[in-house]
Amino acid sequence: MKQRLPLLCSVALLSLSGCGAVNSLIPEIDNLVPLSGNSVQATVGSGRAVISGNITKSVSFPDRDLPSASKLKSMSLRQSLATSVQVTVPNGVSLPNTFTLSNITLQITLSDGDRSTSSSATYAGPVTFTRTAGTSTYTTATTIEVSNISFTSAPFSTVKSIITTAPSPNTATGKLSFDAESTELPNGSTISFTFGGGKAKVAI
Repeated sequence: MKQRLPLLCSVALLSLSGCGAVNSLIPEIDNLVPLSGNSVQATVGSGRAVISGNITKSVSFPDRDLPSASKLKSMSLRQSLATSVQVTVPNGVSLPNTFTLSNITLQITLSDGDRSTSSSATYAGPVTFTRTAGTSTYTTATTIEVSNISFTSAPFSTVKSIITTAPSPNTATGKLSFDAESTELPNGSTISFTFGGGKAKVAI
């Protein structure tokens, strides 16, 4: 993954569309932000339920090279969520057969030392989860992927410095929020999500 591609968009005869052609040749980076396999637990409250404070998930990762690093101008992340979740409800409340979530928003913050920057994107949904009989496990047939978590201009300059230069390790924090129907999941219910695979696309 440390291969540098000898491709430039500054050649005078290269048209503007040439940058797109070059970018299509830069491979996506698997799990640059290594959230995959980590679980986070959200408590449903009145209105918008948010993973925050000590239940925001943070992971560390080392510095690394990026393809064509000196020419890069932007990075876009996409992060999936596992299609199976675990649910608990307050005492005395029955688990629903199904529930629906919408506006699943993921904010990713990258930092090291005094440098930090964030970006977020939303998967609008809705996504319906169905209970596996006799368990607290719910699944959906929908592929949930929050795409276009984008870093450009000054935020990308910060991201590039975080990823490629000391200090190391770096920290990636994922903060998840969503809209839930209170009639399906009462206040105090918790949903445990697991992050799936993620991809990073850098562009010049």
